[in-house]
Amino acid sequence: MQSKVAIVRCSDYEPANVRSAVFQAVELLGGIGSWVQPGQKILLKPNLLSARLPEAAVTTHPAVVEAVVELCLQAGAKVSLGDSPPLAGERESSYKRLLQMTGMNGVAERTGAEIVRFEEAVTQIECPEGRYYKKFDVARAVVDADVLISIPKLKTHGLTYLTGAVKNIFGCIPGKRKAFFHAQAGDDRETFAQMLVDLLRALPPQLSIMDAVVGMEGDGPVDGKIRPVGLILASVDPVALDAVASAVLGIDPMIVETTRIASSEGLGVADLKKIEVLGEPIENVTCSGFIEPRSKSLWTDIPRPIRQLLKSQLVPFPVVTSNCKSCGACEQACPVQAISNGHKRPHIDLSKCIRCYCCREVCEHQGLELKIGKLSACIQAIGNIRRTIIHK
Repeated sequence: MQSKVAIVRCSDYEPANVRSAVFQAVELLGGIGSWVQPGQKILLKPNLLSARLPEAAVTTHPAVVEAVVELCLQAGAKVSLGDSPPLAGERESSYKRLLQMTGMNGVAERTGAEIVRFEEAVTQIECPEGRYYKKFDVARAVVDADVLISIPKLKTHGLTYLTGAVKNIFGCIPGKRKAFFHAQAGDDRETFAQMLVDLLRALPPQLSIMDAVVGMEGDGPVDGKIRPVGLILASVDPVALDAVASAVLGIDPMIVETTRIASSEGLGVADLKKIEVLGEPIENVTCSGFIEPRSKSLWTDIPRPIRQLLKSQLVPFPVVTSNCKSCGACEQACPVQAISNGHKRPHIDLSKCIRCYCCREVCEHQGLELKIGKLSACIQAIGNIRRTIIHK
């Protein structure tokens, strides 16, 4: 099976430029009419992880979302958009603030698209062919839609290495239900990735359009470094889309567990030789010097019993910074109750911490940062020296 991925240059978020790039990417794949018909209900699922301004590169940029809305409206469809960010979707007031901060309210006002809050109505879907998970509670709005279009943001992720088209579907699971999967997977990243793949099997988007105009590198998905990439990518195959996005960043797609597992189960194509790239060739748009998340470490290459013994030294751990406002969001988000209220700041019990970094995802004040143990720092230093010697 061969999949197609469209790559179109887009240097900035000027609405006209974004609109042109999004329209071109979709046209390269066959045009919006290939998936959207007049009168259909279309649900757009951007990445709305946190109440951050668009320029922070944490969420899908509103210019990209608006361009996709316009495409669907031109096809005669009814369009809604929504997401279920950690905690922010639990209360209507918090969700409204998030929509305002991320620019989604503006998109709705300008286009007439309906905003939905996933926590308002939940239903269960079956996944009999799932490897670990046979059913999921998801937003009813997702199930009721005729077409699901995913609009991910290209970013690094402390737990899954990259967050792209496959990971973006996790937001279809409403609110605190997501914490169950973090708690069950614990520190086994492959189990968590398998859950995401099972969810993809149960809830595949008909189309994925990635905001890679400005991405994030380093310790994403919230407090990494902003990285201009200058691209819009699109595909019917979310696995192929993530594989190509990885290649653009100079990363082996198989390092990303969700990509490797999904491709092995036949849910998409990860072999770049079997992906037809439309528009810009990968080699013309590849980034150099991309910064990987420190949490990558050597984790997946070490047997689990040894990982447990060395976890505190090999895997970055969250620490509270002076920016902390003691709002309690991190405590509420922790799936294993490793965070408790202190006298002035939250206390993190690292013996319980599973390094899922949910606490950082929900913190809106940069009140948490990642630190690494001395052993991990030494290993990274040796690796950097080795790479320098090789490059010379």
